[in-house]
Formats: sequence, structure tokens, C-alpha cells
Amino acid sequence: MKSSEVLNAAQPIANSFLANPLPAAEQLLSTSDPTLGQVIAFQRTRWPCHPTEDPIWGLVRIVLAQQISTQLACRLAERVKAAYPLLASASPNTPPEVTALHAMGIPERRAQCCITIVEKSAEIRAKVRQGDSWQVALAGIKGIGPWTLSVFRIMVLREPDVLPLGDVGLERAIANVYGSVDSIEQLGEKWRPFRSVACWYLWRTLGNEQLG
Repeated sequence: MKSSEVLNAAQPIANSFLANPLPAAEQLLSTSDPTLGQVIAFQRTRWPCHPTEDPIWGLVRIVLAQQISTQLACRLAERVKAAYPLLASASPNTPPEVTALHAMGIPERRAQCCITIVEKSAEIRAKVRQGDSWQVALAGIKGIGPWTLSVFRIMVLREPDVLPLGDVGLERAIANVYGSVDSIEQLGEKWRPFRSVACWYLWRTLGNEQLG
């Protein structure tokens, strides 16, 4: 959907929201970037600003989503959770074997990353409680790169100001709404301090199942 189509389609819905003021993040984004404001007006669901799941399980979900469609990622997460329900709790028991996850269709290296996260979950939580950032707490775990960390911070931790550079879905959404842009990073400057919120709304324009 191009920018003009978003604007036209959003207007009736935008009018319906006049009686219900937007949350502060959406208000600021709509003022600083009117094109994004129309995208926000078009969406009936609002950015969920508070975490709703255990962060270790959320991180595992995001690792599972690496380099695959969000729809497939959600199905994989459901299968893993059904087979190992305690993984989604704050006290996961013994992690699954690599071979068991691989049998579900998860590449071996990705499976090993998930298992390492679970094995080190107590250590990771302790570091965060002591004041370390999640980036510091997760340092050294193979398979957690900039994309995984950024999307985890947005979709699981609900940090409001993260820009996941290199995300293919975000790039596609921006192209659909804004057309060609010289720099996503520069565009994102309009969205501070709510870049995560902007990305969340733009992802939803794709019509895909969302990671969070």
C-alpha cells in the first residue's frame, strides 16, 4: 500500500478515533511524521507498551524467527511450547536436546542457541537484576546478533526506542508507505524517542502474523 492509499484508507478510521485520544507515543509520532500518523490511525490495535511474557522464552521465540517468515516462526514457537511448556515459564526445567528441536524443523545452530539461552537463563537473569543491559548479559552467546537483540527488545521487552536496521520486513513496509527513502536511520530520527513504536505500526501494515 502506497502512502496515498494509506492516507485515503485511514481517514474514516482516523475520524472514529477523534473521541479517543491517542496514547502519548502515538500522539508524538503522528505530529512529527504525519504519514506515519495515518498509518497509526489506520490500525485499531495499539502498541502494547508493557511486557507480557517471560523474557527468556521471548528471546527463544525471536531466535526461532531468524531468517524465516513470521508465520512459520509463530508455528515453530507453538510446537516448541507445546512439547516443552515449562520453557515459557520463569523456571524452565532441563532444556530439550538439539536433536529434538532439529526434528521439529529448527536448524541445528539455531537449536543450539535456544538451548544455550535456557541453560544460562539463571545467569542471564542475575546479570540483568544486577544492572547489566540485556546486550551485556547475552554477550558471547553464539547466534544472538544485532537483529535478534533489536527485535527482542521491541517485541518482548517493549523498549520504546529501538531501530532494527537490516530488518527486511521493516524495509518493505517503509517502501510501501513512504516510497524510496535515502536512509531508514535518518527517517527514524523523526520517531525518537519512540522508534520501536513506529516500527511496530509499520510492520503491521504488511498484514503478516506478528512476533509480538
